[in-house]
Amino acid sequence: RLREETALDPPVERLPPWSMLALAQGAYYAVFGAWPLVHLRSFEKVTGPKLEEWLTKGVGACWLNVGLHLIEAGRHGGRVRRDVRALAIRMAATFAAFDFHYAGRRRRISPAYLINGFVQLGFVALWGLEKLAEERAQHRPPMAAHA
Repeated sequence: RLREETALDPPVERLPPWSMLALAQGAYYAVFGAWPLVHLRSFEKVTGPKLEEWLTKGVGACWLNVGLHLIEAGRHGGRVRRDVRALAIRMAATFAAFDFHYAGRRRRISPAYLINGFVQLGFVALWGLEKLAEERAQHRPPMAAHA
């Protein structure tokens, strides 16, 4: 038997994929950006010791700010603006490039950064897939009405 309150609750709207992706990437950036600001010692245990504490915290603050911006864009639902999508893709591609270059090729930073590099590539791929899905949906013929 349905309870009365359940029948009166408004339907829950699902966020579109653009918004969910912005929220996911934003949350990832916010958490990992805040980490060195909140507890530098544990951050260094995972990522290795840092010579310049201020620089580590500065990069963390940048991550946090971009993360908060992406979260705000995703919370509104609907389509995420083109400039915000571009920011998300460029940030992810930049972090992936640095992680693979300095943790992989040059071995100057902890191999833990390679994990982040793959996460960043995942974000780039998901934004690309979402763009393709949107373009396909725009070119799809309209559905026929009941005949």
